[in-house]
Amino acid sequence: MNLPASLAGAIGEAVKASADEATAFVQALVRFPTENPPGDTAEATEWLATALEGRGLEAERHPVPDPFARHYGRHDVTNLLVRRTFGPGPTIALAAPIDTLPVGSGWQREPFAAEVKDGVLYGRGARDSKADVAAYLFALAALEATGTTAGTVELHLTADEESGGFLGPAFLLSQGLTRPDAVIAAGTSYQVVTGQEGVLHLEVILRGVQAHASRPQDGRDALAAAMPLLGAVFAERQGEGQPITVGLIDGGRGVNVVPDRVRFTVDRRLAAGEDGEAVERAIVARLEAAHRERDVELECRRLLLAEPVEPTASSVALARTISRHAESAFARSVPIASAPVVSGARHYALAGIATALYGVGPPIVGEGVDFTGDEGVRLSDLHVATRVVALSVAELLLR
Repeated sequence: MNLPASLAGAIGEAVKASADEATAFVQALVRFPTENPPGDTAEATEWLATALEGRGLEAERHPVPDPFARHYGRHDVTNLLVRRTFGPGPTIALAAPIDTLPVGSGWQREPFAAEVKDGVLYGRGARDSKADVAAYLFALAALEATGTTAGTVELHLTADEESGGFLGPAFLLSQGLTRPDAVIAAGTSYQVVTGQEGVLHLEVILRGVQAHASRPQDGRDALAAAMPLLGAVFAERQGEGQPITVGLIDGGRGVNVVPDRVRFTVDRRLAAGEDGEAVERAIVARLEAAHRERDVELECRRLLLAEPVEPTASSVALARTISRHAESAFARSVPIASAPVVSGARHYALAGIATALYGVGPPIVGEGVDFTGDEGVRLSDLHVATRVVALSVAELLLR
Protein backbone atom coordinates (compact mmCIF):
# COMPACT_ATOMS: atom_id res chain seq x y z
CA MET A 1 0.00 0.00 0.00
CA ASN A 2 1.03 3.62 -0.43
CA LEU A 3 0.68 6.05 2.43
CA PRO A 4 -1.75 8.94 1.98
CA ALA A 5 0.16 11.94 0.68
CA SER A 6 -1.03 14.05 3.60
CA LEU A 7 0.34 11.58 6.14
CA ALA A 8 3.65 11.18 4.32
CA GLY A 9 4.00 14.95 4.14
CA ALA A 10 3.21 15.38 7.82
CA ILE A 11 5.80 12.77 8.78
CA GLY A 12 8.39 14.51 6.64
CA GLU A 13 7.65 17.85 8.29
CA ALA A 14 7.86 16.36 11.78
CA VAL A 15 11.26 14.82 11.03
CA LYS A 16 12.50 18.08 9.53
CA ALA A 17 11.40 20.01 12.61
CA SER A 18 13.38 17.69 14.90
CA ALA A 19 16.63 17.73 12.88
CA ASP A 20 18.63 19.93 15.24
CA GLU A 21 17.39 18.01 18.25
CA ALA A 22 18.36 14.71 16.63
CA THR A 23 21.86 16.02 15.91
CA ALA A 24 22.32 17.13 19.51
CA PHE A 25 21.07 13.74 20.70
CA VAL A 26 23.69 11.85 18.67
CA GLN A 27 26.40 14.22 19.90
CA ALA A 28 25.44 13.63 23.53
CA LEU A 29 25.42 9.85 23.07
CA VAL A 30 28.76 9.79 21.23
CA ARG A 31 30.38 11.63 24.13
CA PHE A 32 29.88 8.54 26.29
CA PRO A 33 32.72 6.05 25.63
CA THR A 34 31.02 2.68 25.14
CA GLU A 35 33.85 0.66 23.60
CA ASN A 36 33.36 -3.09 23.72
CA PRO A 37 35.70 -4.42 24.91
CA PRO A 38 35.75 -3.51 27.71
CA GLY A 39 31.99 -2.90 27.45
CA ASP A 40 31.40 -0.28 30.14
CA THR A 41 28.01 0.95 28.96
CA ALA A 42 26.15 1.48 32.25
CA GLU A 43 26.52 5.28 32.37
CA ALA A 44 25.45 5.73 28.75
CA THR A 45 22.50 3.37 29.21
CA GLU A 46 21.23 5.27 32.22
CA TRP A 47 21.61 8.60 30.41
CA LEU A 48 19.67 7.16 27.50
CA ALA A 49 16.90 5.85 29.75
CA THR A 50 16.58 9.25 31.41
CA ALA A 51 16.51 10.99 28.01
CA LEU A 52 13.70 8.70 26.85
CA GLU A 53 11.73 9.32 30.03
CA GLY A 54 12.22 13.04 29.54
CA ARG A 55 10.39 12.65 26.24
CA GLY A 56 7.42 11.01 27.94
CA LEU A 57 8.37 7.44 27.07
CA GLU A 58 8.52 4.59 29.56
CA ALA A 59 11.95 3.01 29.40
CA GLU A 60 11.82 -0.52 30.75
CA ARG A 61 15.19 -1.48 32.20
CA HIS A 62 16.04 -5.16 31.78
CA PRO A 63 19.39 -5.97 33.42
CA VAL A 64 21.19 -9.15 32.41
CA PRO A 65 22.07 -11.39 35.39
CA ASP A 66 25.74 -10.93 36.11
CA PRO A 67 26.73 -14.62 35.90
CA PHE A 68 25.26 -14.79 32.39
CA ALA A 69 26.96 -11.52 31.40
CA ARG A 70 30.32 -12.75 32.74
CA HIS A 71 30.07 -15.80 30.48
CA TYR A 72 30.46 -13.35 27.57
CA GLY A 73 33.16 -11.29 29.29
CA ARG A 74 30.79 -8.52 30.40
CA HIS A 75 29.20 -7.14 33.53
CA ASP A 76 26.52 -4.60 34.39
CA VAL A 77 24.63 -4.92 31.08
CA THR A 78 21.13 -3.46 30.89
CA ASN A 79 18.77 -3.48 27.92
CA LEU A 80 16.20 -0.75 27.38
CA LEU A 81 12.78 -1.56 25.94
CA VAL A 82 10.22 1.09 24.98
CA ARG A 83 6.70 0.18 23.88
CA ARG A 84 4.39 2.75 22.31
CA THR A 85 0.96 1.38 21.44
CA PHE A 86 -1.13 3.50 19.10
CA GLY A 87 -3.96 1.02 18.59
CA PRO A 88 -4.68 -2.48 17.29
CA GLY A 89 -2.26 -3.85 14.72
CA PRO A 90 1.21 -5.33 14.34
CA THR A 91 4.25 -4.68 16.53
CA ILE A 92 7.28 -3.25 14.76
CA ALA A 93 10.56 -3.13 16.67
CA LEU A 94 13.40 -0.72 15.94
CA ALA A 95 16.61 -2.20 17.35
CA ALA A 96 20.01 -0.56 17.78
CA PRO A 97 23.01 -1.10 20.07
CA ILE A 98 25.06 1.55 21.83
CA ASP A 99 28.29 -0.42 22.33
CA THR A 100 31.02 0.27 19.79
CA LEU A 101 34.32 -1.02 18.49
CA PRO A 102 37.40 0.12 20.44
CA VAL A 103 38.79 3.47 19.30
CA GLY A 104 42.01 2.03 17.91
CA SER A 105 44.52 4.17 16.05
CA GLY A 106 44.43 6.46 13.03
CA TRP A 107 42.25 9.21 14.46
CA GLN A 108 42.80 12.81 13.43
CA ARG A 109 39.93 14.02 15.63
CA GLU A 110 39.06 13.46 19.26
CA PRO A 111 36.93 10.28 19.14
CA PHE A 112 34.51 11.36 21.87
CA ALA A 113 34.22 15.08 21.10
CA ALA A 114 31.29 14.59 18.69
CA GLU A 115 32.66 17.35 16.44
CA VAL A 116 30.50 18.49 13.52
CA LYS A 117 32.38 19.76 10.48
CA ASP A 118 31.12 20.27 6.93
CA GLY A 119 27.92 18.40 7.65
CA VAL A 120 29.62 15.33 9.17
CA LEU A 121 29.38 14.34 12.83
CA TYR A 122 32.60 12.60 13.90
CA GLY A 123 33.17 10.22 16.79
CA ARG A 124 33.46 6.57 17.74
CA GLY A 125 30.01 5.09 17.35
CA ALA A 126 28.61 8.03 15.39
CA ARG A 127 27.82 5.75 12.48
CA ASP A 128 27.85 2.36 14.20
CA SER A 129 25.30 2.67 15.66
CA LYS A 130 24.44 5.74 17.73
CA ALA A 131 23.00 7.61 14.77
CA ASP A 132 20.63 4.66 14.32
CA VAL A 133 19.42 5.09 17.91
CA ALA A 134 18.57 8.70 17.11
CA ALA A 135 16.93 7.81 13.79
CA TYR A 136 14.66 5.29 15.48
CA LEU A 137 13.77 7.55 18.40
CA PHE A 138 12.91 10.51 16.19
CA ALA A 139 11.04 8.30 13.71
CA LEU A 140 8.86 7.25 16.64
CA ALA A 141 8.49 10.90 17.64
CA ALA A 142 7.31 11.73 14.10
CA LEU A 143 4.70 8.99 14.26
CA GLU A 144 3.45 10.35 17.58
CA ALA A 145 3.33 13.90 16.22
CA THR A 146 1.24 12.88 13.20
CA GLY A 147 -1.44 11.01 15.11
CA THR A 148 -0.71 7.39 14.26
CA THR A 149 -3.64 5.23 15.46
CA ALA A 150 -2.62 1.64 14.62
CA GLY A 151 -0.17 -0.91 15.96
CA THR A 152 2.74 -0.79 18.40
CA VAL A 153 6.28 0.48 17.97
CA GLU A 154 9.04 -0.83 20.21
CA LEU A 155 12.55 0.50 20.68
CA HIS A 156 15.11 -2.16 21.58
CA LEU A 157 18.25 -0.35 22.77
CA THR A 158 20.93 -2.83 23.71
CA ALA A 159 24.65 -2.89 24.52
CA ASP A 160 25.99 -6.17 23.17
CA GLU A 161 26.56 -5.84 19.43
CA GLU A 162 30.32 -6.33 19.53
CA SER A 163 30.14 -9.47 21.68
CA GLY A 164 27.46 -11.33 19.76
CA GLY A 165 24.06 -9.99 20.78
CA PHE A 166 23.48 -12.81 23.26
CA LEU A 167 23.05 -10.29 26.09
CA GLY A 168 20.89 -7.98 23.95
CA PRO A 169 18.37 -9.23 21.36
CA ALA A 170 18.84 -12.90 22.30
CA PHE A 171 18.24 -12.09 25.98
CA LEU A 172 15.10 -10.06 25.29
CA LEU A 173 13.66 -12.86 23.17
CA SER A 174 14.65 -15.73 25.46
CA GLN A 175 13.11 -14.03 28.49
CA GLY A 176 9.81 -13.54 26.68
CA LEU A 177 10.08 -9.77 27.00
CA THR A 178 9.21 -9.14 23.36
CA ARG A 179 7.96 -10.90 20.25
CA PRO A 180 7.55 -8.31 17.48
CA ASP A 181 6.06 -9.06 14.09
CA ALA A 182 8.98 -7.39 12.30
CA VAL A 183 12.28 -5.74 13.18
CA ILE A 184 14.20 -2.92 11.53
CA ALA A 185 17.70 -2.99 12.97
CA ALA A 186 20.83 -0.86 12.77
CA GLY A 187 22.20 -0.69 9.25
CA THR A 188 22.98 1.76 6.45
CA SER A 189 21.03 4.32 4.46
CA TYR A 190 21.77 3.12 0.93
CA GLN A 191 21.17 -0.63 1.23
CA VAL A 192 18.64 -2.80 3.00
CA VAL A 193 20.34 -5.92 4.33
CA THR A 194 18.50 -9.20 4.78
CA GLY A 195 21.29 -11.81 4.68
CA GLN A 196 24.27 -11.82 7.02
CA GLU A 197 27.46 -13.80 7.24
CA GLY A 198 28.27 -15.73 10.40
CA VAL A 199 31.35 -15.89 12.56
CA LEU A 200 33.20 -18.37 14.74
CA HIS A 201 35.45 -17.13 17.55
CA LEU A 202 37.90 -19.55 19.14
CA GLU A 203 40.30 -19.13 22.04
CA VAL A 204 43.49 -21.19 21.83
CA ILE A 205 45.54 -21.66 25.01
CA LEU A 206 48.93 -23.37 25.34
CA ARG A 207 50.23 -24.23 28.82
CA GLY A 208 53.88 -25.10 29.33
CA VAL A 209 56.36 -24.86 32.19
CA GLN A 210 58.12 -21.68 33.27
CA ALA A 211 61.92 -21.58 33.42
CA HIS A 212 64.65 -18.97 33.73
CA ALA A 213 65.91 -17.64 30.41
CA SER A 214 69.44 -18.78 31.32
CA ARG A 215 68.22 -22.40 31.30
CA PRO A 216 65.39 -22.63 28.74
CA GLN A 217 65.85 -26.41 28.59
CA ASP A 218 64.32 -26.66 32.08
CA GLY A 219 61.00 -25.30 30.82
CA ARG A 220 58.34 -26.10 28.27
CA ASP A 221 58.07 -23.07 25.99
CA ALA A 222 54.41 -22.26 25.27
CA LEU A 223 55.35 -19.60 22.74
CA ALA A 224 57.51 -21.98 20.73
CA ALA A 225 54.61 -24.43 20.78
CA ALA A 226 52.24 -21.73 19.53
CA MET A 227 54.29 -20.86 16.45
CA PRO A 228 53.26 -23.80 14.23
CA LEU A 229 49.63 -23.33 15.26
CA LEU A 230 49.73 -19.68 14.24
CA GLY A 231 51.37 -20.77 11.00
CA ALA A 232 48.50 -23.16 10.36
CA VAL A 233 45.96 -20.34 10.77
CA PHE A 234 47.88 -18.00 8.49
CA ALA A 235 48.31 -20.74 5.90
CA GLU A 236 44.54 -21.10 5.77
CA ARG A 237 44.22 -17.36 5.25
CA GLN A 238 46.35 -17.63 2.11
CA GLY A 239 43.71 -19.85 0.51
CA GLU A 240 40.50 -18.87 -1.22
CA GLY A 241 38.19 -19.65 1.67
CA GLN A 242 36.41 -17.35 4.10
CA PRO A 243 38.44 -14.72 6.02
CA ILE A 244 40.28 -15.93 9.12
CA THR A 245 42.20 -13.71 11.54
CA VAL A 246 44.23 -13.98 14.72
CA GLY A 247 42.92 -10.95 16.59
CA LEU A 248 44.54 -11.19 20.02
CA ILE A 249 47.70 -12.81 21.33
CA ASP A 250 49.21 -12.63 24.80
CA GLY A 251 51.55 -14.62 27.00
CA GLY A 252 54.74 -14.70 28.98
CA ARG A 253 55.59 -13.29 32.38
CA GLY A 254 58.86 -11.44 31.90
CA VAL A 255 61.71 -10.72 29.54
CA ASN A 256 63.94 -13.25 31.29
CA VAL A 257 61.42 -16.07 31.68
CA VAL A 258 60.45 -18.91 29.34
CA PRO A 259 56.72 -18.34 28.74
CA ASP A 260 54.53 -20.98 30.37
CA ARG A 261 51.27 -19.74 28.88
CA VAL A 262 50.26 -18.26 25.53
CA ARG A 263 46.75 -17.41 24.43
CA PHE A 264 45.48 -16.31 21.03
CA THR A 265 42.07 -15.90 19.44
CA VAL A 266 40.80 -16.87 16.00
CA ASP A 267 38.00 -15.14 14.05
CA ARG A 268 36.67 -17.21 11.13
CA ARG A 269 33.87 -15.78 9.00
CA LEU A 270 31.08 -18.12 7.87
CA ALA A 271 29.41 -17.90 4.48
CA ALA A 272 25.74 -18.63 3.86
CA GLY A 273 25.19 -22.36 3.87
CA GLU A 274 28.29 -23.19 5.95
CA ASP A 275 27.86 -25.33 9.05
CA GLY A 276 29.58 -23.45 11.88
CA GLU A 277 30.11 -26.53 14.02
CA ALA A 278 31.69 -28.40 11.10
CA VAL A 279 34.01 -25.45 10.46
CA GLU A 280 34.94 -25.42 14.14
CA ARG A 281 35.78 -29.13 14.11
CA ALA A 282 37.97 -28.67 11.04
CA ILE A 283 39.92 -25.75 12.54
CA VAL A 284 40.46 -27.54 15.85
CA ALA A 285 41.64 -30.64 13.99
CA ARG A 286 44.09 -28.53 11.98
CA LEU A 287 45.45 -26.93 15.16
CA GLU A 288 45.80 -30.29 16.87
CA ALA A 289 47.64 -31.69 13.85
CA ALA A 290 50.06 -28.72 13.94
CA HIS A 291 50.71 -29.15 17.68
CA ARG A 292 54.11 -30.82 17.97
CA GLU A 293 55.22 -29.95 21.51
CA ARG A 294 53.41 -32.69 23.37
CA ASP A 295 54.77 -31.55 26.72
CA VAL A 296 52.80 -28.33 26.26
CA GLU A 297 49.06 -28.62 26.88
CA LEU A 298 46.74 -27.38 24.12
CA GLU A 299 43.18 -26.21 24.77
CA CYS A 300 40.76 -24.88 22.12
CA ARG A 301 37.59 -23.24 23.39
CA ARG A 302 34.68 -21.71 21.53
CA LEU A 303 33.97 -18.10 22.46
CA LEU A 304 31.21 -17.42 19.95
CA LEU A 305 29.37 -19.14 17.15
CA ALA A 306 27.00 -16.99 15.12
CA GLU A 307 25.44 -18.93 12.30
CA PRO A 308 24.82 -17.13 8.97
CA VAL A 309 21.39 -15.66 8.27
CA GLU A 310 19.79 -16.23 4.88
CA PRO A 311 16.98 -14.04 3.49
CA THR A 312 13.42 -15.27 3.92
CA ALA A 313 10.25 -14.31 2.07
CA SER A 314 9.08 -12.23 5.04
CA SER A 315 12.41 -10.42 5.46
CA VAL A 316 12.57 -9.61 1.74
CA ALA A 317 8.98 -8.30 1.81
CA LEU A 318 9.92 -6.05 4.75
CA ALA A 319 13.06 -4.92 2.92
CA ARG A 320 11.07 -4.03 -0.21
CA THR A 321 8.89 -1.66 1.79
CA ILE A 322 11.93 0.07 3.26
CA SER A 323 13.78 0.15 -0.06
CA ARG A 324 10.84 1.77 -1.84
CA HIS A 325 10.69 4.61 0.69
CA ALA A 326 14.48 4.97 0.71
CA GLU A 327 14.73 5.18 -3.08
CA SER A 328 12.08 7.90 -3.10
CA ALA A 329 13.74 9.85 -0.28
CA PHE A 330 17.32 9.62 -1.57
CA ALA A 331 16.44 9.72 -5.30
CA ARG A 332 18.77 6.82 -6.00
CA SER A 333 18.76 3.04 -6.07
CA VAL A 334 18.71 1.44 -2.63
CA PRO A 335 19.23 -2.29 -3.27
CA ILE A 336 18.33 -5.21 -1.06
CA ALA A 337 21.53 -7.10 -0.27
CA SER A 338 23.26 -9.75 1.77
CA ALA A 339 26.27 -8.27 3.52
CA PRO A 340 29.50 -9.32 5.26
CA VAL A 341 28.24 -8.25 8.67
CA VAL A 342 27.53 -10.15 11.86
CA SER A 343 24.73 -8.21 13.52
CA GLY A 344 23.08 -8.97 16.84
CA ALA A 345 19.83 -8.57 14.93
CA ARG A 346 20.40 -12.05 13.53
CA HIS A 347 18.80 -13.38 16.74
CA TYR A 348 15.46 -11.95 15.60
CA ALA A 349 15.86 -13.54 12.18
CA LEU A 350 16.87 -16.90 13.64
CA ALA A 351 13.74 -16.74 15.82
CA GLY A 352 11.62 -16.54 12.67
CA ILE A 353 10.90 -12.81 12.85
CA ALA A 354 11.03 -10.76 9.63
CA THR A 355 14.23 -8.72 10.01
CA ALA A 356 15.97 -6.15 7.84
CA LEU A 357 18.95 -3.91 8.57
CA TYR A 358 18.41 -0.27 7.68
CA GLY A 359 19.76 2.83 9.35
CA VAL A 360 22.21 5.66 8.89
CA GLY A 361 25.42 5.80 6.88
CA PRO A 362 27.21 4.60 3.74
CA PRO A 363 26.69 1.18 2.14
CA ILE A 364 28.33 -1.89 3.62
CA VAL A 365 28.69 -3.63 0.26
CA GLY A 366 30.50 -1.94 -2.62
CA GLU A 367 32.04 0.97 -0.72
CA GLY A 368 34.79 0.51 1.86
CA VAL A 369 33.59 1.46 5.35
CA ASP A 370 36.61 2.52 7.38
CA PHE A 371 36.35 1.86 11.11
CA THR A 372 40.03 2.49 11.84
CA GLY A 373 39.76 6.23 12.51
CA ASP A 374 37.66 9.37 12.19
CA GLU A 375 34.38 7.48 12.09
CA GLY A 376 31.66 9.86 11.07
CA VAL A 377 28.14 10.13 9.76
CA ARG A 378 26.62 12.66 7.37
CA LEU A 379 23.86 14.57 9.10
CA SER A 380 21.91 14.59 5.86
CA ASP A 381 21.91 10.76 6.01
CA LEU A 382 20.64 10.89 9.59
CA HIS A 383 17.70 13.11 8.79
CA VAL A 384 16.67 11.45 5.52
CA ALA A 385 17.01 7.93 6.97
CA THR A 386 14.87 8.97 9.94
CA ARG A 387 12.13 9.94 7.49
CA VAL A 388 12.53 6.64 5.62
CA VAL A 389 12.17 4.65 8.83
CA ALA A 390 9.14 6.64 9.96
CA LEU A 391 7.41 6.25 6.59
CA SER A 392 8.19 2.53 6.44
CA VAL A 393 6.90 1.91 9.96
CA ALA A 394 3.76 3.95 9.29
CA GLU A 395 2.98 1.79 6.26
CA LEU A 396 3.66 -1.44 8.15
CA LEU A 397 1.41 -0.38 11.03
CA LEU A 398 -1.51 0.48 8.71
CA ARG A 399 -1.52 -2.78 6.76
